Amino acid sequence: MPGVAGAASEAAAIGAIEEASGALRALSLDIHAHPEENYEERYAHAALTEFFEGRGFAVERAAYGIETAFQAERGSEAGGGPCIGILCEYDALPEIGHACGHNLIAIAGAAAGLGLAAALEAAGIAGQVRVLGSPAEEGGGGKIRLIQEGAFEGVGAAMMVHPGVTDLLRPPVLAIDTCTVEFSGRNAHAAAAPWEGRNALDALVLAYQAIGLLRQQSRPEVRIHGVIQHGGEKPNIIPDRVVAEFYVRAPREGLLDEMCERVAACFRGAAEATETAMTLSWNGPRYSDLASNAALAEVFGRRWAEHEGVRALDLDGPPRGGFGSTDMGDVSHVVPSLHPIYAIEAEAGNHTPQFTTAAATEQAHEATLKAARAMTLTALEWLTDAELRKRAQAAFEAAHGR
Repeated sequence: MPGVAGAASEAAAIGAIEEASGALRALSLDIHAHPEENYEERYAHAALTEFFEGRGFAVERAAYGIETAFQAERGSEAGGGPCIGILCEYDALPEIGHACGHNLIAIAGAAAGLGLAAALEAAGIAGQVRVLGSPAEEGGGGKIRLIQEGAFEGVGAAMMVHPGVTDLLRPPVLAIDTCTVEFSGRNAHAAAAPWEGRNALDALVLAYQAIGLLRQQSRPEVRIHGVIQHGGEKPNIIPDRVVAEFYVRAPREGLLDEMCERVAACFRGAAEATETAMTLSWNGPRYSDLASNAALAEVFGRRWAEHEGVRALDLDGPPRGGFGSTDMGDVSHVVPSLHPIYAIEAEAGNHTPQFTTAAATEQAHEATLKAARAMTLTALEWLTDAELRKRAQAAFEAAHGR
């Protein structure tokens, strides 16, 4: 059943997306073939801004003082009315490219922008769509910088969709903080005079083991993982310097604070036990947990099921499954927000080479358009239904204790 916007405006939205399907597919494959990491997304930035400029959007390149961010806006000729924010992501991962499917997120945002603009303009509905190109989701905190620079001023709600291996309306996205730890010891010949050394690698191994044991006494939602970036020079030289990076994740900020301190205690204890010095820095940017808006999720779930035949696993109950972390979590603490996960067919989950391959398939494209259409209809309903806007704002305030 059509919403408040009416069947004609909804048909205009869906028609605009369908008409652009081939161009969206080409754009997705182009971005997929040119993976770029945090704040280096110049190729994707150019491709996306040219796409929007060619379709009548008012485009600001290098928006909000961020070289690879952009803003693209369209709406009713009369102007005014509520403004919905739609997010595009397009950064990739080192070595494995678009293993989180951000090429698909980019075109989902583009599709929703096209559909909403067509609906608003065809029906003369007062409202605006602001598509924000947010770089550096994979650890660079692009959306946090956009928040700080005022990109969400005047935006009443924000939405995006993300590919994965299951369908979830309100994925359990974790808050995250990042640290670098360095242990400093003393070199010695590992065979001739090992007692003269103070082994920095031993300190890191001891800390790693302590963190492994800490996991047994952590809540099941907590995640702690790290990599050794520098572990020494040669086996016959006792290492005097080692460096590692760790992520700490938790379902809410308070628990994240607690777990960060417990991880820090593992590092301090290892340094004391090995008579080494330890330097710990929390690098950030810290990402918040995701506060999915209940009112928007209900509409998206209904639209997804009725229009696209997709029934989310958590449509009738609390979220199941799991997800990582995203700077969309920070957006969700600023405006009512939605970040559903939609399934594509992949031999392995996100952040694997298999997912990189899957993100370029025709099936992934079709699944993306299904999610984009559901997002478009949800956003259109929010733009045209004052009661939904009130419910979404009330849910946002309740979730934040306001």
